[in-house]
Amino acid sequence: MRAEFEDSWHPSTKLNVVGAALDFTRVDPLPENVARDEIEEYCYTLEQLYGSYIERIAGETVLSQREAQTWVLRNLVHEGADRLTFDAIGLYVWAIGRSADGDPLSRTIVADYHDRAREKLDDAEATVKYTQPPPYPDDLFDEPTMLWVEGRVAERLARRREESEGISDTLDRLLDETTAAVPLATLLDRLRDERDAVYVGVQTVRPDWDRNLPLSVHVPEPNAGATPVADAEVVRVGDRTLPFSIEERAVDTGTGSMLTLWADGEVDPETGVDHLREALASVEATLPELVDRAEAAGAAALAVGDQPVGAGCHLLAVGAPDDLFSHLDRLLLVDRTLAVERVTTPTVDEYDSAGTTLLWTAPDAGLDETRALPDDPVERRDRLPTAVLRTG
Repeated sequence: MRAEFEDSWHPSTKLNVVGAALDFTRVDPLPENVARDEIEEYCYTLEQLYGSYIERIAGETVLSQREAQTWVLRNLVHEGADRLTFDAIGLYVWAIGRSADGDPLSRTIVADYHDRAREKLDDAEATVKYTQPPPYPDDLFDEPTMLWVEGRVAERLARRREESEGISDTLDRLLDETTAAVPLATLLDRLRDERDAVYVGVQTVRPDWDRNLPLSVHVPEPNAGATPVADAEVVRVGDRTLPFSIEERAVDTGTGSMLTLWADGEVDPETGVDHLREALASVEATLPELVDRAEAAGAAALAVGDQPVGAGCHLLAVGAPDDLFSHLDRLLLVDRTLAVERVTTPTVDEYDSAGTTLLWTAPDAGLDETRALPDDPVERRDRLPTAVLRTG
């Protein structure tokens, strides 16, 4: 098997491609067109980016050298680099700090190092959380995260706390007070009144559209006037605040791939805001959350294509409504996030099991086999095809 990549690509990208092309059924698992010296060159370049982090963690924490390598390379992404896959990390460990005899570490071994590192870090975090008196962070917040600040900053925050307010609430309030925000409904009204907009939508085909809202505004004379609320840094959607950008386009620009926020005579702003709020809530999900949605919609099964589509996976929602996962972009697994590049909704009769892997079936699905979703998150991850997991 060959590994195809461009010379101009970042070493991390090249290493991911080489990792995806490894074949451990052969005597030499490396791709036929990649020499060991090339792999070592990519790895030593990456060592310049991550080596000091790894040595600091290995020297100052309870993580072993291998655990530190795996944790840093999987979870810290240097600017301009790609997140390394477990296969790529196996190549790095093989090439750095040891003889290049034998084969690269398999993804199974690397995943085990990562799991052990995660367990140690979870234990350390729990120790910090519970050494203070209650109430404990897990009792107060949905996703508690440790935050380190100078002692004098903590004292200033404590002085700014209002009655019955926690530090998290105080920070949230102070940040909101210093950010120029505009409610989405207000922005839509201003675009309609000041720019004669006939349509406003979100370009949901853009990567990470839910983190930086790309608005498409269709007006009679694009870029001929001042942008309303030009001083606003973020737009407020319910209890979320998001950075946003505005691209003015001609009135006759197509809207088929957009999420409509307002359309003259068709969609009012209130409905558009509700649609966006629902889309933001469904853009990423865990497998149990997907199953819950599928069950609620009367779907018969969930499956995934055995081969990647683009840089992610193909999700099949068998017997589901066409729009069930229309805004799903990311599938959250225990140790990685997969991009959802395609969603199809075949009927039970149309579903062909060849080339797909069943993730879950309803008890009365009417398929040749039934399959429950495992309770263990690692078992859920391992149900997905290896080729698809490698994209995460």
